[in-house]
Amino acid sequence: MRIHRGRIAQHKHDTLLREYLKQNLHELIQQKELVAEGKVKTQLSTLDLPTLRYGDDEAYLAQGGGSGSGAGEEGAQPVGGLLGGDHHGPEIRVELDFDEFVRLAQEVLLDEVQLPALQRPPRGGEVETEDLPELDDLDRMGLAADLNLEETLVASLLRNVRERGVADYDVDLRQDGWYFVEDPSASRNHRSLEVYVLDISGSMRGDYLALVRKTIFLLWYALERRYPTNLRRYVVFQDVAEEKTREEFFSVESSGGTHISAGFEKAMELLEGASEYDTYLFLFTDGETSSGDFELAKRKYEEALERFDLVCYGHVNPGSRGVGGFSEYVQEVARRRANATFANLVDLDSVRDALRECLVRVDGEGRQRCGSTRRSSPAWRS
Repeated sequence: MRIHRGRIAQHKHDTLLREYLKQNLHELIQQKELVAEGKVKTQLSTLDLPTLRYGDDEAYLAQGGGSGSGAGEEGAQPVGGLLGGDHHGPEIRVELDFDEFVRLAQEVLLDEVQLPALQRPPRGGEVETEDLPELDDLDRMGLAADLNLEETLVASLLRNVRERGVADYDVDLRQDGWYFVEDPSASRNHRSLEVYVLDISGSMRGDYLALVRKTIFLLWYALERRYPTNLRRYVVFQDVAEEKTREEFFSVESSGGTHISAGFEKAMELLEGASEYDTYLFLFTDGETSSGDFELAKRKYEEALERFDLVCYGHVNPGSRGVGGFSEYVQEVARRRANATFANLVDLDSVRDALRECLVRVDGEGRQRCGSTRRSSPAWRS
């Protein structure tokens, strides 16, 4: 039987990391610079292995049988050394690729919030297939090769009886033509555009930042299992808003005031060319917009609701204070708008509830879009 020592070592490595993250995730995830050069630095050091040395008068750790000139019976060479626990050399901290860190963090968070593990979509990326679509519906528009003769002739007969009082097949394709088409409800948009907008004013740090990042990691987990293609854009705002790379987004320093309107405005700019995507906006803030920005923020929020399929607003509130300011306004709007959600993010329990509500809306928006593209069949067919 072949022993895969590499896999065994990797499993042990992952086990140690999971246990470490389970105990220290909250402290680790709120680091100001979570990721640098694609890596996440942990406080977990590598194993300190025994350091073997040759020829000392230490207690033997091993004996090597060789043909050298060292002391010992029958040419045995004493190999001394110190046990790893007694030898304090330089510690090497474990560094993780950011994607690997996210994967392990998601496992820990899923266990904490008690959400079920989901399966990934069977296909990944943009897929081209030679399989012909199943033509299981009818439409007034279509190709000549897909013309349904029976339905077309019936439509012509009924039209001529109604208009001329003559039971005759005088076909006019512009009025009578019916074509085989694919049922729109059977097709699904396999692309999502997700815009993550983060308030980086001075108050958004520590526990606030940890809650936001945990929420985002769980959103990634769920949306990656609904869409094989996820396009993600990142925006930070204080007095002004800027688009950032993913690494910059998770390493930005908190400072400045809060102009929520700037975050909404920049997010809407990123919709350019995204007509074929399901569009989602996730904004995180403590809800205290700067004086003079309240009315403008309201207008930009209303505009965002018109342009995004779903707008999820996270009021970051680890101290569990009352909801006020701009967040109170959004909470009221979310009660009457189907494509708006409001979440008071206090702890992981509130993150779990917010995630569930958000995903219900994601699935609902997808079904609604499919239904809205269906063209009705003729009434006489019912």
